[in-house]
Amino acid sequence: MSATAKELRPRKHRYEGDFIKRSRGERVFSVCNTIFMALLLIFLLYPVLNVISISVSNETQVMAANVTFYPIGFNAQGYTTIFKDGDLWRSILNTVFVAGVGCVMSLVALCIAAYPLAFGHFYGKKLYSVIIMFTMWFQGGIVPMFLAIQKLGLYDTLWALIFNSLISAYNVVIIRSYFNSIPFSIVESARIDGANDFRILFQLIIPLSKPVLATVALWVIVGHWNDYMTPLVLVSSRSKQTLQLMLKSVVLAAESSTSNLATLSTSDQMKGTAALPTQVKNAVLVVSMVPMIVIYPFIQRFFVSGVMLGSVKG
Repeated sequence: MSATAKELRPRKHRYEGDFIKRSRGERVFSVCNTIFMALLLIFLLYPVLNVISISVSNETQVMAANVTFYPIGFNAQGYTTIFKDGDLWRSILNTVFVAGVGCVMSLVALCIAAYPLAFGHFYGKKLYSVIIMFTMWFQGGIVPMFLAIQKLGLYDTLWALIFNSLISAYNVVIIRSYFNSIPFSIVESARIDGANDFRILFQLIIPLSKPVLATVALWVIVGHWNDYMTPLVLVSSRSKQTLQLMLKSVVLAAESSTSNLATLSTSDQMKGTAALPTQVKNAVLVVSMVPMIVIYPFIQRFFVSGVMLGSVKG
């Protein structure tokens, strides 16, 4: 073999430049890990694809339980049933308002609560920490929460949903831990230059804490978006209902209007009517999860770094 051919032949290197030869055990582990991750991806994606497929499949195939991870035929009757309800759009706006305003207010309140724990030196700091942790260990319950909201005059308002979930002790601890990873010398330098604590927090600490704030923001938004029990307790007017309550009403309405027909149906037309509740249920799930799926990719790059960096110190 010529020298040129030897040079062009793929190198079997132990360590040559940026290449490291992997042992047989490492190659076996890599293959097994790839197979495992592929199977895990299939197990995680199958329920999602099944829900989406049922929501847009032909009603006859839905009744026959032939739909798996891909749609058979096409029928958007479930989505038509959902979106033709005008109250649904109002509930979406209510949920967007609660999630958006609640997220911003929560981040501000959490940062104000975590800042003294990370950079403050004052009498009673340990007691302050214990009080915050106490709310994570023990909760008052639904009845005291309802009475407190009622006494404050916030019952049957969207502000009740925002203020009730404004501060979480767990989120305070996460943000405090991230603040602790910021060198204290930066804060001392700002204080020497004459900056007060509010200016240090909003102009120095918060801009340096984007990863953890993006992570907590995602948690808060998802919590508000998927919350069902709190609006059920604190909201009574239909015009103030959030998306989860409204979607539950749509499902119940579809089931009640077709349950009798479903038990007595024999024709293909009646089978299509009987399949409507199943299509509506799956369409409801799709409508609920799509906004979060859309938001997550924009925050994903902050998500892991925010959690890991926030857990280094504490």
